[in-house]
Amino acid sequence: MTEGKDILYEVKDKFAIITLNNPKGLNSLTSDQYLLLGVLMERANSEPNTIFTFIRSTGRYFSSGANVKSATFAGGLDGDEISKKNYWLSNFTARNAYLTTIFHDHTKVIISALNGPVVGLSSALVLLSDFIYAINDDVFLLTPFANLGLVSEGAAAATLLQRVGLSTANEALLLSRPIPAKRLYERGLINKIYNLKDTEKFNDLVLEEFWSSAKGLEFQSILEIKQLIKDNYLQDLQSTNSKEVIYGMQKWVQNIPQNRFKQVSQKKIKHKL
Repeated sequence: MTEGKDILYEVKDKFAIITLNNPKGLNSLTSDQYLLLGVLMERANSEPNTIFTFIRSTGRYFSSGANVKSATFAGGLDGDEISKKNYWLSNFTARNAYLTTIFHDHTKVIISALNGPVVGLSSALVLLSDFIYAINDDVFLLTPFANLGLVSEGAAAATLLQRVGLSTANEALLLSRPIPAKRLYERGLINKIYNLKDTEKFNDLVLEEFWSSAKGLEFQSILEIKQLIKDNYLQDLQSTNSKEVIYGMQKWVQNIPQNRFKQVSQKKIKHKL
């Protein structure tokens, strides 16, 4: 598998740059595209001369999460319980466990530039970044798992609690309430909010300013300090990830998310977007 037109990869100076490039689809991701994102994160982690992994998007959304159509018409609906579990273990449990682990174990510094809202599993992966920037106050983070008949994904039950506190995490996870950029900044999740409208200018400026701040430092020290910080505050992440993927699989086996996605696509219930 290699990068395609919807997800781009390049290396520039000390940065491996991953770009979500499906603006018409609000950078929603199919299961295969999420896997490709994981593969590219592994590639970035293996780059011999980079220190930073920069994740950015095009258009007006960073990522609207899982592609609703691909989820609505997913397989694994028929057969006995063993057949269904076999299907979802491969197509959900293993994928989510892999993705979360790849982001968690990433040894380079992860920088996410939010050019717009970030939703669902994509938002959970962003929470595993070391630095997060927002283009303007219109950015929000949405974890609509309860609205879609799922449980939290990407270890969000651990990272949101640790990064924004219990009250805000409960609003986001239990009530599927969008958390705006300004509040995320006040809670310390977002490092800076830019007062910009142009996505390309925003992406370039984040890269330029970050490099200006980091280029005179000792890079190996940066990576070693990151590891020390991560070991301290993400110690419960893998346990949370393991529980989330098992609980989530049970939801898919019971056809609960499929029915909710179908109702969303038919506009019988509102997507929290």
